[in-house]
Amino acid sequence: MNQNNKYNEMLYELFGALCNQTITSEQHQQLEEVLSADADARLKYFNYLDLHLNLERMHDEQPVSDYEFQVQAPLVNASYTQAPPGQPVKTSTALWLLVSAACLVLVAGFLTFNLAPPAAPQISLDTPQSQPEPPSAAAVTQTAAVRFAEGSPFLKVGSPIVNCQEYAISAGQLQLIFTNGAEVILTGPAVFESQGPEHLAVRYGACSVYAPDGAEGFTVETPLSQVVDYGTRFSVNVSEAGNTDVQVIEGETDVQPVKFKSDSQIKSQRLTRGMAQRLTTNNGVVVDDIPFDQKQYVSQLPDRVVSYTTTVGPENRAEDLKCVTVQRGGKSYQYEVEDLIGIELTHYKGRSFLTRNDGIDPGTDGNPGTLRRHLLDDDRCLLTGVVNPGGSTSPLTAAPVMHEEEDPAHPNTPGMAIRFREPVVNGPGPDIVLFDLQVIVHSTTGDAFYATPLPFTEKSKTHLIQKFDIDLASPEAKPLEKFWLHIFNRKSGISSRSELETAKSNGGNWHVVGAKALATGIDLSDLGIAEGETVEGLFIQDVQDDSDVIDPVFIGGLPPLKPASK
Repeated sequence: MNQNNKYNEMLYELFGALCNQTITSEQHQQLEEVLSADADARLKYFNYLDLHLNLERMHDEQPVSDYEFQVQAPLVNASYTQAPPGQPVKTSTALWLLVSAACLVLVAGFLTFNLAPPAAPQISLDTPQSQPEPPSAAAVTQTAAVRFAEGSPFLKVGSPIVNCQEYAISAGQLQLIFTNGAEVILTGPAVFESQGPEHLAVRYGACSVYAPDGAEGFTVETPLSQVVDYGTRFSVNVSEAGNTDVQVIEGETDVQPVKFKSDSQIKSQRLTRGMAQRLTTNNGVVVDDIPFDQKQYVSQLPDRVVSYTTTVGPENRAEDLKCVTVQRGGKSYQYEVEDLIGIELTHYKGRSFLTRNDGIDPGTDGNPGTLRRHLLDDDRCLLTGVVNPGGSTSPLTAAPVMHEEEDPAHPNTPGMAIRFREPVVNGPGPDIVLFDLQVIVHSTTGDAFYATPLPFTEKSKTHLIQKFDIDLASPEAKPLEKFWLHIFNRKSGISSRSELETAKSNGGNWHVVGAKALATGIDLSDLGIAEGETVEGLFIQDVQDDSDVIDPVFIGGLPPLKPASK
C-alpha cells in the first residue's frame, strides 16, 4: 500500500470514529491538525459528512418512535472538543438494516443480470427520478440558545447549509465552517444564505468572520456591499433597512459598494486593522468612516454546557448520563460522568421525588441500604431525583437553617442543599453542571432558581439563574424515558432530610406527559467566589415565580483545569 492510500485510510478511519462518536482524544488531536493544514482533507471530510447525513435522512424516512434519537454527525470546529476514549454510540438498527437491504438488492440485481436468460424487450415506463441532494458548502459546528424564525429550516450541529437556501434565526448564535476553512458566527436575529464555498449573503443581522490561510477571498454580501477578505477577522452588521457596518479586527478587506446607477463614481475601499465604515443609502450608496468598535466582533460562542450523551432505555429515549461537554474559557472539554465531582444531599424541604418507570420507592422497598436521597446524590439517572424543593421570591440574605429534624421554633429554610464530595475550584467558565427534568409543556427556558454557595459567609452572593444552556427548544435536549412522580401526602410537603426518608407519599403515579433533560452550567464567579477559590456546597431554591418548580435530577462539580504548559 502506498503512502497516499495509507493517508486516505487514516483519514476515513478518523472521519468514521468522529461520526460514530468512538473517537479518542489522541485521534481528535490528530484530526484537528490534519483539517487545519490540508484543504483536500477538509473537502473529503465534507463529502463524508454529506454521505453520513444522507444515510441519516434515509433512516429518518422510516416509521420510528416519535422520540427516537438520530445519530448526529459532529463537526470539527476551531477548538475541537476532546473526546474521551471508549464512547461508542450505536447507530439505530433500522439504519443498518436499511443499508444491508440496499446491498442485498444490488447483489440480487447483479446475479439476475448475469445469470438470467435474455428477456424479451419491454416497454419502459416513466418513473419519477429522485432529486439530487442540494449542494452545500458549509455546515453548522456549534449552536448557543438558538431560535429559528417561523418557516426557516431547522439546523443542528452537523447540519449542512444548503446553497441558495435562506435561513433565519430570531435569537441565539450559530457557528458555521465553510469548506475552504472560513469560520462564521451569526448572532440573531439574522437572515442569511450561502451562495458557494467562498460566499455568504447576510440580509440582516450580525456576522463575524475568521478567514485563515487558504480562505482568502471569502466574501460577505450585504444589500449595499460586497466585503471581500484578504486574510482577516472582520465583522459585518446589517440593519433591516440594509445599512451595513464593517469593522476590521485583523488583516485587510475590500469593501465594494453596490452601484445602483451605471454612472456611479463610488469606488471600493481597502480597510485595514482598526478601520470601520458604514454604508447607507441616499440617492445611491453613501460610505462614511465610523469609530472602530472591536466589541462588534464575536470570536467564540459563550462558555456553557454544549451537549451531553446518555444511555437509552426501552423506548430509545435518554436514561442515564454518560458524559457532558462543557466550554470553559473558550475551549471545549468532555467529561465522563465518573470524572465529575459527586454530591451528598444534606438538606431538603420540599414536596416530591422521582423514580424510574418501575415505580419502586426506596423508602418502602424493604432494603435499608436504599434511601430516597440517593435518587439524586448516588446515581446518574436523569429520570430520578429529589425534586420540587421549596423556594423564595427573594434571594438569601443570611445562612439557611438546615436541621436534620426541623425545630418548630426555628423552621428550616425551604429549598435543598448539597455538599460536594471534594471542594469545587472556581476556574474559567462553568464549574458546576445541573440537569433538570422539564415536562415538555412547561417553560421553554426552564424553571428559574437561586444558587447560593455554602458555607454561607458575608461574601456569599446568591445568583439567579433564569435560563438553561440546553433548554426545551435546544437541538441538544434529549427526550427522557417515562418516570414516576411521588408526592408527599402533606399539603405543605416535608420539612427535613430525615423526614424525606420516612414520610408517606401517594405511592407514585406514572407520568403520562413526556419530558426532556435540560442542562446548565454554574460559574462560581457569579456566586462571588474568586478565581482559584473553592466552595464546599450549594443551597438551591426555586424562585416561586409560577406554579412550576425546578426538578434537579443530577448535579456534579467539574474537575479543576490543569494549568496551561508554558
